[in-house]
Amino acid sequence: MTLIVKVTARSERVSLGRLLTAPLGLDVWETHPDHLVLRAPDAEVERIERMGFAVEQLHETDSYVSTFAAPVTAEAAAPAVAGYHSAESMEADLRRLAEDHPDIAQLVEIGRSLENRPIWALRIGERRDSPTKALFLGCHHAREWISVEVPYLLAEDLLNRSGTNPVARWLQQGEIWVAPMVNPDGHEFTRTTDRLWRKNRRPNPGGSMGVDPNRNYGYMWGTLDVNTSSHVPSDETYVGPRAFSEPETRAVRDLMGVHRFRAVVTYHSYSQLILYPWGYTSDPIADPDDRSRMDQLGRRMQRAIRRVHNETYTVQQASRLYPTAGDTTDWTFGEYDVPSFTVELRPRSQAQGGFILPPSQIQPTFEENRPAAMEVLRTVFAA
Repeated sequence: MTLIVKVTARSERVSLGRLLTAPLGLDVWETHPDHLVLRAPDAEVERIERMGFAVEQLHETDSYVSTFAAPVTAEAAAPAVAGYHSAESMEADLRRLAEDHPDIAQLVEIGRSLENRPIWALRIGERRDSPTKALFLGCHHAREWISVEVPYLLAEDLLNRSGTNPVARWLQQGEIWVAPMVNPDGHEFTRTTDRLWRKNRRPNPGGSMGVDPNRNYGYMWGTLDVNTSSHVPSDETYVGPRAFSEPETRAVRDLMGVHRFRAVVTYHSYSQLILYPWGYTSDPIADPDDRSRMDQLGRRMQRAIRRVHNETYTVQQASRLYPTAGDTTDWTFGEYDVPSFTVELRPRSQAQGGFILPPSQIQPTFEENRPAAMEVLRTVFAA
């Protein structure tokens, strides 16, 4: 049995940072100054208590899932599934967008998953030879369904507004690429079997499954061995046997290598954060101009989001959430020196559903994130 628990330090001698960096295989959901929220088997929960931490059980995992989502079945779409895409319906909708806008949209297969599903990206723009390009990614982590919907709705919105400025001007100047479902195998597994599955579906030695795609990129890959960036195949954040071992991350690598995008935004959930490099170290970006550029753009995104539904997304260096090595934005910034952001979408906490965001929240989450994406695009097309 696995439990979702709140963990606090009993004394100053027992730090939460120690728990984050201990290789215990924990599934960390939230980090706060005074507590963590995580999921772990009950035996590991007992071990955490023996380490000197105070543990409060919030939910038993199965009951938590049933509280926020009706059981996921292959036979019928439960209410919590309706409104969210499957891999098949995503392909159909992206194909429809391309067919409805043949002069400015092209559906491109950028790779194939381990289970041979196509990984799709929609290229939007009138020119094919412009160096001015931006990339939006979704669903590295299978259970983060809202991270599929926001980039998809962004692509749909850009095409619907393609006749009016500033979008029309941007599409005349360059290209906007949107890949809403980087991890289709894992996403399908969450729809049919395990709603909280995080990784892809790589069979690992020893019988476990999955590599965390957002720990498998090449920049500083494998330099950490902690709960949030693990070398143990059964752990939720398993980095894989080598950098770019997974076809899903190779698809993004190859796309970036060809097109050299000038900005990258990758959507995740949850916590309402705007994260920028570095994740692998607590040291800030060394170049003060780069650091200022990233922080200022992040704060413009934050203000744009707040103006829509008065929701606050916190801007911070990624490692302040928790340490990660081999993630997408460390790689795109570290290798290509372009503005790179991880946006953690709604909700703010597990008490509001966590990874299981109600379908009624899809549209408002997109509405507040659309102007933030526009801020990124203004920066790209003004360069």
